[in-house]
Amino acid sequence: MSRIFALLICFLVPLFSLENMALKDIVKELNTPTSKPIIMPKTKKFLEQTHAWFDYQGELSALLAQKIHDKKDLKIRIFGDSHIAGDFLSHQLRGLLFESNAFGFVYPLYPAYHQNITLAYESENITLINVRKDEYADYPMGGIVAQPSKLPARIKLTPKIQLPMATLTKIIFKSPHKKEAILIQDAHDKRYKINAKRADVWQTIELNLQYPFEVQFLDEKVELGGFFIYQPKENRFVENIGINGAKSDIWRKWEERVFMQTMRLLPADLVILCYGSNDALYDNFNPQVFLKDYGDLIDKIKITNPDASILLIAPPTVVSKITPAKKTKKSKATYKITKNFQPVKKSIHELAEQKHTLLFDMDDFMNESGGKKKWEELSLAKLDVHLLPLGYRLMADKIFYELERLK
Repeated sequence: MSRIFALLICFLVPLFSLENMALKDIVKELNTPTSKPIIMPKTKKFLEQTHAWFDYQGELSALLAQKIHDKKDLKIRIFGDSHIAGDFLSHQLRGLLFESNAFGFVYPLYPAYHQNITLAYESENITLINVRKDEYADYPMGGIVAQPSKLPARIKLTPKIQLPMATLTKIIFKSPHKKEAILIQDAHDKRYKINAKRADVWQTIELNLQYPFEVQFLDEKVELGGFFIYQPKENRFVENIGINGAKSDIWRKWEERVFMQTMRLLPADLVILCYGSNDALYDNFNPQVFLKDYGDLIDKIKITNPDASILLIAPPTVVSKITPAKKTKKSKATYKITKNFQPVKKSIHELAEQKHTLLFDMDDFMNESGGKKKWEELSLAKLDVHLLPLGYRLMADKIFYELERLK
C-alpha cells in the first residue's frame, strides 16, 4: 500500500511541476513581441490540454464554424461587465480572427476605465449618463448616453485601423424638437446638418463619412446613444459593449423597443455574454431570478438575431475583500471566494444547457492551469476578481482556439 502511495506521489509531483512550468512558459510567450496576435506553439499545446468549453447549441455551431473558416463576413457582439469593458479580451480576439474592416456598435463616448483600443475619441463639454449610476427613462442599447454640459460641445472619432472608403456610419441620436440637432463634419470637409424626424425618440441617420469625423451639438438637450460603423456588404468586427459593475439584469434598464430595433440594425453571427461576477458579489443572490433575467436576455437575442450563435462566459474566481491592505506594513489585502460564486457558476451552466448555447468557464480554465493564486503570481490576475491584460489575452486565445475547432 505504501509503495502504491509512493508511486502515486512520484507521478503527481512531476505532473504538478509540469503544469506550473507550462504556465510560466505561456506567460513568456505572451510577453514575446509579435507583429500581430498569434498563438505560439507552447500556448497552443497548453490550450489543447485544457477544457472549460461546452457546446450545447447543436446545428448553429456549423453555421458559425463556416463563418469562422471563411473569415470574410464575421460579426461578433460582446455584452458584459468589467471583463469586457477594458477591451483586452475582445481586442485580442479581433487580432486572432481577422483584419478588422469595421467597428460595429460603439458607445457615443467611453466612460473612464472603458475603451475600444482601435478607436480614439476626443470630446469637449460632454457629460455621460451611465446606466450603472444614473436614472434615465429610456436608455438605448449599451446604456451610455452623451449630452452637452454646455455649448460648444463636440465628439470626434479617429480610427486606429484603415477603413474602406465605402464605410457607412449610423448615428443614434435623440432631440427634443425637429429643428437642426447636430452638425457632422468628416475628413473630406463634408458637412451635414441633421434634424430629428420625430421629437424625443431615439432614431438613426445613415451617412457615408470619411474618417476621422466630428459631431457638433447644436442644442444642449440633444443626446447621442452610439454609432454603428460598418461596411455595405462584408463586415469583420468584434464589438465590446461592456459596463463596469454590470449584473445580468442590466439590460432591463435599456428601453426594450430601442434595444430590439438596434439589435436588428446589424445582426451578429456570434453574440457573447459575459455576466455573473457582480451577481456573485451580492449576498442576496436568487438563482430563479438570475435564470429568468439572463434567460430573457438570451431569448431577446434569439428573436432579433435568429441565426446567431450565443456564447456564455462564466466568470473567473469571484472573491471579495475581507481585510484591507495596511499602509504601515508591507501587507496586501486579503480576499476570499464569495458565498454565491458557486451558485452563480452552477446557474450559468444550467442556463447554457437550457438555452442551447456555447459556454466557456473562465474559473474552470484557471483551475486547470494552476488556479487563481498561480495566475496572480504570474501577473495574469489581480488579487480581486479582475484579470490583468495578459490574463484576458490568454482567455481570448482559448476562446479563439475553441471557435476554430467548431464543426
